[in-house]
Amino acid sequence: MSAILDLFRAFRDAEQAWIQSFQTPPANTDHPTPSSSALQDCSLHYGELAFVLAGLKPCLLIQLPTPELTTAFYKGVLLPHLLDHPAYDRLSAPSDLGLSCQLITGRVRSPEMSLQGYVLLWSRRTVLAHPQADLIQRGIDRVCPQETSVTSRIKTGRENGRDGQEAEEEEEEISEEDLAVMLDIPGRLPRTHSEMLQMIEVSYWHHQTSTNQTSNNQTSSTPETEPTLLTAFAAQPDQIPEIHAHFRRYRDTVLQVLGLPIKLHIQSMADMVE
Repeated sequence: MSAILDLFRAFRDAEQAWIQSFQTPPANTDHPTPSSSALQDCSLHYGELAFVLAGLKPCLLIQLPTPELTTAFYKGVLLPHLLDHPAYDRLSAPSDLGLSCQLITGRVRSPEMSLQGYVLLWSRRTVLAHPQADLIQRGIDRVCPQETSVTSRIKTGRENGRDGQEAEEEEEEISEEDLAVMLDIPGRLPRTHSEMLQMIEVSYWHHQTSTNQTSNNQTSSTPETEPTLLTAFAAQPDQIPEIHAHFRRYRDTVLQVLGLPIKLHIQSMADMVE
């Protein structure tokens, strides 16, 4: 088994088990806990990890409904089943994918949300191969600054008459456009009221199937489980051709590298409003 496939399966199984542990009500009660309620509609991250491992996606932002749940996920799944996995050591080498993973501890946000408390995972090799490698690397440095950058900000703060703690807590901001490049999202949020009305939701799904042999020696596939949401993003109708090309590239690559079948779903947001 390849290191990529080994790491992918270890993370997928651990993530599913972790989510399931929250969705199972405690004994002697029929009432879900607040955590299980928050995770009920949460998409899994193993598909996005597959996109990174397959060399498609430069960066992966891991975010659960609350920063507290994300931290618990980091400690309960990412650390023991990804970062401490033997395959991760190999894939994090500069000669391989150059994987890195950090909990975002600084005060950094996009125009839409705070990123503090979330997790950023990236592949150095995929970043360097990207046409906008410099932009992506600047984004990584802003979201997960190295120690030298933090020290520099503290020093600058002291020179300006502020103490280091105050300087370190200054909030960084990264644009939605830069995040979209880092995360390889071929969509955009609406910029006008007209675009808000035309907005579409794009989602990629994992459809697990089993192969059956029929009486006339032909094979057929039947669904094993409900489809799993892997990723979703907003886009505009004029981006649909780009989205189809993006999906085909993702579909073909992850099927070849990881045996992961995915399907595309596009829906108008207007159709989702009752």
